[in-house]
Amino acid sequence: MLMVSFGQLADLLPEPVLLVSTEGLVVAANQRARKELGGVGEGQSLFELCSDAREHVEGLLKRSARVRQPTLGTLTLEDGRRYRVEGAVVRPASEGASAIVLLRLVHEQAALAAFVELNRTLEHLRREISAQRRATQALDRQREWLRVTLVSIGDAVTATDVEGRVVFMNPVAEQLTGWTEGEATGMPVAEVFHAIHETTREPIENPTVRVLREGIVMGLANHTVLVNRGGGETPIDDSAAPIRDAGGDVIGAVLVFRAIAERRALERLAEQRLADLVLADRRKNEFLAMLGHELRNPMAAILTATTVLHAPDEDPEAAAYAARVVERQVRHMARLVDDLLDVARISQGKIVLRAEVVDVSLVLQRSVETSRRLIETGRHELHLSIAEGLPPVKGDATRLEQVFCNLLNNAAKYTPPGGHIWLSARVDRDEVAVSVRDDGVGIPPELLPNVFDVFVQGDQSLHRSRGGLGVGLALVKRLVELHGGSCSCASAGTGEGAEFVVRLPALRGEGAAAGARDREPAALGERLRVAVVDDNHDAATLLAVSLRRWGHDVVVAHDGLEALELVRRTRPDVAVLDIGLPGIDGFELARRLRREPALDGCTLIAASGYGQEVDRQRASDAGFDHHLLKPVEPAALMKLLAKVTPSGRAEPLESGGNDDAGTCE
Repeated sequence: MLMVSFGQLADLLPEPVLLVSTEGLVVAANQRARKELGGVGEGQSLFELCSDAREHVEGLLKRSARVRQPTLGTLTLEDGRRYRVEGAVVRPASEGASAIVLLRLVHEQAALAAFVELNRTLEHLRREISAQRRATQALDRQREWLRVTLVSIGDAVTATDVEGRVVFMNPVAEQLTGWTEGEATGMPVAEVFHAIHETTREPIENPTVRVLREGIVMGLANHTVLVNRGGGETPIDDSAAPIRDAGGDVIGAVLVFRAIAERRALERLAEQRLADLVLADRRKNEFLAMLGHELRNPMAAILTATTVLHAPDEDPEAAAYAARVVERQVRHMARLVDDLLDVARISQGKIVLRAEVVDVSLVLQRSVETSRRLIETGRHELHLSIAEGLPPVKGDATRLEQVFCNLLNNAAKYTPPGGHIWLSARVDRDEVAVSVRDDGVGIPPELLPNVFDVFVQGDQSLHRSRGGLGVGLALVKRLVELHGGSCSCASAGTGEGAEFVVRLPALRGEGAAAGARDREPAALGERLRVAVVDDNHDAATLLAVSLRRWGHDVVVAHDGLEALELVRRTRPDVAVLDIGLPGIDGFELARRLRREPALDGCTLIAASGYGQEVDRQRASDAGFDHHLLKPVEPAALMKLLAKVTPSGRAEPLESGGNDDAGTCE
């Protein structure tokens, strides 16, 4: 009778199910097991079916024989197929009889169909109770098998009768709802399973109510949240289905659901990242348009200036003005490139601060002088309020000047002509607080949280651009943070002006006293023999003119091999070498020159368009003493030459001239 009942019930299950004695002999197998496991039948040894070690299989059977709750394990068939097995005891061991355990080879999505089919079988058995008293025991056993099956499922399962009252809950359902099966049995399912919409917070119709009403299978609404007995919330999904009897009548409903908090979090993260990518793409496109605009403006001015310079009968004053235009626009383009490189360096952690004790008042003074032309062009009134006795800070004076220069330029660009700009500095507890405030166009509230992001500008339209690439404030924030400080922005809205506040840790005590010294301006140094090597004839000629104005003797070459012979013959004190040369490049030229004993005292300076740390290291490895970034700043080159003595090499500086020099946007 036991085996007949097992066959009647187990053949309805979609997964392989075996009854096995603790000695490993198959007592019974359902139809799915016989099909999948190669015709397994009564009396066959489980050890022969599996490729697992005998100890592994015996361990699974022993664990399953001790508990009625499912215990987990694995079995691997001889053909390599691997199953996750859930086992529980069906008949405990007794005198003269081994225990019999139920082994279920779990298939996903099988629980719902198994539950519906098993309830149909149970309903059929109920109808025959009056005529088959002996079926009572079999029915009880089948109920237990059903419970073991549902308990082993990882999803929450709740079943109701035709009136919508709870008749069953598995442990997962108890955990998620906060109700025990005993407490919930007989209660309306709507009181036990309470769901709301995640966004609107409105109650959602219990799916079992509609299933019982319409007899359909339905899924839960998207963004459903289960509110448990204690008020806790859990995102869930899945479906509900009717339970029908043999005649097709609905006799109840089953609700299967699962917690999806982790999946929902991943979905929200994916949505946020998609939104971030869309925003980044839009900003990239706006930036490229702005970059084209910013580069075309100086190129147009340079082209016009060259026309003036080429005119044979042009007066000297016009030619001088055209030359100044070219210089100013080239410097502007160089600043654009430097800002982009600075953002990349900071993002990659490649900015190295030249830490020293810095006089903030002196840095602010230099910043004002640098930005004064832009302020005066806008006819702005600058108000200064620098507290006396400001303590020094530890940092890079050049980079801090870049910070304040950018803030002043930003205020000047976004303040209408005739406006006001306030620069103040004070001590605030252990910090030096520097404020740059204006009464300009202000910042819209929606832009304020992103004002320090790269490529963000308050006005993106090309015809109203105030210049720059939208990286100035991003540089400010990153440079201030590298100094251990903070930067904030405030604005009452459009037309209400804006205020930027930089806070830097103040130095006190011995640290401040040790750095209290004035910096002497670099001297021009002695008359030197200088070799300039660059395949760009214009660049080489103009650099030679500047060097001669500084009182140096200059020779020029335009390719690597020519330069090698020239330097061997003239034995200069300094050689300024371009890297990208025809014949042999600047690196190879430097290596060959370093092998010449007669040139041991020659100082080699690389002039390169690449300023990353790897580029500077490569130059050093080739034998260069210093590394300057193109276009070469005259002040940086003059500083290097001032430390060179004729027929002797200068002591290397801490960094190569203007390769990391700060610029203002």
